[in-house]
Amino acid sequence: MKAVQVAPEQHVMKICPEQSELIPQPKIPGNGCCCICCGASPADINVESIKKLSNASTKWIQKSDGRVIEYYVYGSDESDAKILLQVGGDMSSAKMFSELPSIVKVLKDKNVKAISVNIPGFGFTSADPLRRIGDWAKSDVQPVLEAEGISDDTPLMLEGTSFGSLHCYSLMHHYQDRVTAAHFQVPALARDLAKELQITTKLQGCDCAANYSTTCFLYPGKWCSPVLHCCCNCCLPQVVSGMEELKKLPDYDSIKEEHGFETWQIVSEHGVKHCFANGYSGQIYNVYLKQMYDKWGFHPFNDIKLENVQKMKIMVSYGEKDPTSPESHGEYMAKYYSEKCNKDGNMFKNVKPGEVIGNDQGGKCLVNYGPGGHEAHFIPFFKGDLLGRFLDL
Repeated sequence: MKAVQVAPEQHVMKICPEQSELIPQPKIPGNGCCCICCGASPADINVESIKKLSNASTKWIQKSDGRVIEYYVYGSDESDAKILLQVGGDMSSAKMFSELPSIVKVLKDKNVKAISVNIPGFGFTSADPLRRIGDWAKSDVQPVLEAEGISDDTPLMLEGTSFGSLHCYSLMHHYQDRVTAAHFQVPALARDLAKELQITTKLQGCDCAANYSTTCFLYPGKWCSPVLHCCCNCCLPQVVSGMEELKKLPDYDSIKEEHGFETWQIVSEHGVKHCFANGYSGQIYNVYLKQMYDKWGFHPFNDIKLENVQKMKIMVSYGEKDPTSPESHGEYMAKYYSEKCNKDGNMFKNVKPGEVIGNDQGGKCLVNYGPGGHEAHFIPFFKGDLLGRFLDL
């Protein structure tokens, strides 16, 4: 008698599944080493670990491919709240936003619900070393929006900081007919695009692709992979305590005076430390320039329709002599969006949102620029003032 084949049970995505409800997670190939600190495959995501470090805003889902996506929902809980997708920078967990009282207050005051999704390898989101920036919105964010019951025609606002600005562009491209506003803080563009635009292509990171960490170190050209992983695993823990350096920023004390919290401790504990909560492999994968900063899979100025851009309210915040996110990148974006979104293409720099005169299609562009390099806007960011300016635009 011929055996009857039974189709496998279809995976049902639910919010905050228990460990027993998880399907097998995809195994990421390591570099052949048996020790994770030298490049072995990163550990699976464990639900109990998520819970241990969670707050009231923590949520997670598991996709049908087995990857776990951790995200945070905070701000307004009103049914008519606007939706903001926030993306943090390098070495920073999505959890940090929900732990900053100043940010949460602005969101509640403006009736905005924010969702911040941890990018692959950060916090308790499964690593995805061979990913492309252009795929992130569809692969990681869309499942979250579906899980949260956000309809396909709901307008979206976006904010991306530093490394998060790349992911903000992924969102802007994928949801371009739904995006009403976008804020790029200390942004950086892909190297191949920068070359095309004849602006600086000098960026921080390792000039290789993720297969460097997912190919056996015995292969030619891969022998020093264990050394890189070992150095990163030794050095990255120091970044946590290094956040106390934020206290040296001009006007730092005003944050605590006005809002009552110690910024560097929140950034250290809920930004950096939580980013590394499931290991350092994700951070290592995310510094490979050829993986993250080359060939995004779309052109941010050609493939996002002009008719969509001209309807958006866009804010570009960048710093003078920024060694991490080149000043020329922010400058190019400031000119481009000012031309497309403001009346007569005028640039409105360092003015109040109400002073910006937009085009006749609903678009506006506000530019924030000043000294301080990569940290140029950190103080107004932590105070919630920068977010307030964006939402008032």
